[in-house]
Amino acid sequence: MENYMEEMVPVVDENNRIVQVVPRSVMRRNEMPHRASYIVLGDGEGRFYIERRTMIKDYCPGMLDACVGGVVQDGEDDIALSAERELQEELGVRTELKSLGWKKLQHKPETFTWAGVFYGEYRGSIVMQQSEVDDVLMLTAEEVYARAGEFTPDSLIAFRFVQEKLKSGSLNG
Repeated sequence: MENYMEEMVPVVDENNRIVQVVPRSVMRRNEMPHRASYIVLGDGEGRFYIERRTMIKDYCPGMLDACVGGVVQDGEDDIALSAERELQEELGVRTELKSLGWKKLQHKPETFTWAGVFYGEYRGSIVMQQSEVDDVLMLTAEEVYARAGEFTPDSLIAFRFVQEKLKSGSLNG
């Protein structure tokens, strides 16, 4: 039997300051506020890479995810490096990511996530991480919104935030 060491996760306060570090299972069980990377990955032609989460995920198993990304682990002080790692792990993709900074995602009344939000474009092959991703769909923003009930609530908040930036032109240049 392989020795399994559980991921340690920084818990943060309302101002995104680390207040303690706990095992991931404790963070999930107690719905503690934490940091995560959220990458909206588009193809540059109006479609977005949408993941279907595996049934073994500890959060929203089987649901669609409008963002690639994940929980920031203890010791990952650079959110951009965390985002790049997640994109590589989940889809086997390396591409330039534009940081949109931190956004507090209040996806439940009792808890929130501090999201390091990114946008990238990519056209090419992907390699899905079997433990995390069951499928990848290519959907337009309109299709995502039409199927909103199938998505993790936090990923929809981050997706809408990125869409607003795309529509305003603030991601150009």
